Amino acid sequence: MPYTLAKWALWLIAAAVIGLVVGWMLRGVRRASEMPATQDELAELERLREQLQDTDQSGDERERLRIELDDSRAAAAHTAGSTPALSSPVISSAAGEQLQPSEHERARLSALVAEHEATIGDLRARLWNHEAKIGELQNALTAYTSSTAPRDPDLEHGAEVLGEKVRLNDLTVIEGIGPKIADLLQTTGGIKTWWGLHRTEVATLRALLDGAGPRFRVHDPESWPRQAGMLARGEWETFKELTVDLDIGKLDG
Repeated sequence: MPYTLAKWALWLIAAAVIGLVVGWMLRGVRRASEMPATQDELAELERLREQLQDTDQSGDERERLRIELDDSRAAAAHTAGSTPALSSPVISSAAGEQLQPSEHERARLSALVAEHEATIGDLRARLWNHEAKIGELQNALTAYTSSTAPRDPDLEHGAEVLGEKVRLNDLTVIEGIGPKIADLLQTTGGIKTWWGLHRTEVATLRALLDGAGPRFRVHDPESWPRQAGMLARGEWETFKELTVDLDIGKLDG
């Protein structure tokens, strides 16, 4: 009897160990399937995310430079418009006498105008540099996103599941995105595909909406990348279930 019990105990222990090993292997396979193809792609994605943050900072710097440029232009125009001595050889005194402006005053005003013009030129050059940097970073991010995108999904099957015709990379298919928001994402954010939206951080989407004004700021982009990923991979049934849940949640709210 003790031998039989020991034998059964050993069998139970062996079965438990095998179950743990199999579960660990399946978990590893699942994690591996959710990861990008290589570690190099992970490193590249992290690098591009850091560059995207630099892009946001460059955008802020660009707006600041625009303001400084406008202020300098206004100051130069005011200086030029309020100094008749630069265009006329004489000015009138309070008593009506014609007074010749001093050479020193004319030189001072000319130098002031030249200083403003030099500042405008410097600000314009810095603004162009920031705009070029932003464009370069956006192109790099677009190229990386395109290289990791899955193959185009079966749109006919998608139309059968969703009950309406589906156009490739139509952002308005996503619950919460209408034509105006889609145009904002494409023109301002450079997000032109489902996969591109899937790869975009929610914080970046919120910043785009906030910058577009109060009408856009009220929208919540939390689920947009997830929805876009399902569309890009052709997970039509899962996408439909999610959008139904979102509609129910919106009605309940």
